[in-house]
This record gives sequence, structure tokens and C-alpha cells, in this order.
Amino acid sequence: MPKDENGSITFPLQVSQEMEKLFEEMTDRPWGICREIRGWQPSLDLYETEDAFILEADLPGVKQDDVTIEIENNHLVLRGSRHVESGLLTGSFHIMERSSGYFVRRIKLPQPVDNDTVIGEYHDGVLRARLPKAEASQT
Repeated sequence: MPKDENGSITFPLQVSQEMEKLFEEMTDRPWGICREIRGWQPSLDLYETEDAFILEADLPGVKQDDVTIEIENNHLVLRGSRHVESGLLTGSFHIMERSSGYFVRRIKLPQPVDNDTVIGEYHDGVLRARLPKAEASQT
């Protein structure tokens, strides 16, 4: 290993640049280095009113037909996919931060909901769903 005049180990320039890039990733976008491991997980809010749970999910670039909401064993399950349009890829990337592919979000609900009366709307890349609480659960 090469050493400088103080006896410290020096690294080749390329290794230093790679370490600097890794450090920037960790400080600027802590989860950016793990994108491939964790997959795409859209941001969402789930809050409760007196008679329902309200889901709001940010799904930019997701077509309405490519997303589903289901209730399975008292869990809210949000599934969908987002794909990069292959016809738009005519150049080479310098930065690629937007994830694509399939996602699944599974959230345990604090109370049962009435599956038959779930209402959803999708507008400007935001999904908003109202999940009414089951009659026996409302207090």
C-alpha cells in the first residue's frame, strides 16, 4: 500500500472518488444505496376518522388500471406497478433515482372494515380510498 509523508495509507484516486460518491449517497439519500434491495415502496398515509380509515398514496406515473386495493385478513393490501416507457429511453442516464416495477404495501388495520363499501378515487397520481369500519367495530 502506498503511504504519504506522514506514514498514512493513501488510496488510488478512483477509490477515493468512489468513496466520496458513496458518502454523498448516504448523506443525501440514505435509502438510495438500498433501492435495489428494498424495491419501490410508494409513500402513503393511513388515518382514522370516527367511522372509517382513509388511505392516501402517492403513485406518480402509475396507471389507475395498474393498482389494486384489497382487504385480506384485516390487512389493507395495496398492489401495483409502474414502468418506464421504453420508447422514451433514447439516450444514456446520468442519474436514475425513480424506481419502477412492482410494489406491495401490506398494513394491519386496527379494526375490521366493511369490504363491500370501500370507495376509491385516483386523481393526479394520488390514490385516496375510504375504508368504512365494520358496524360492530364502531363505537
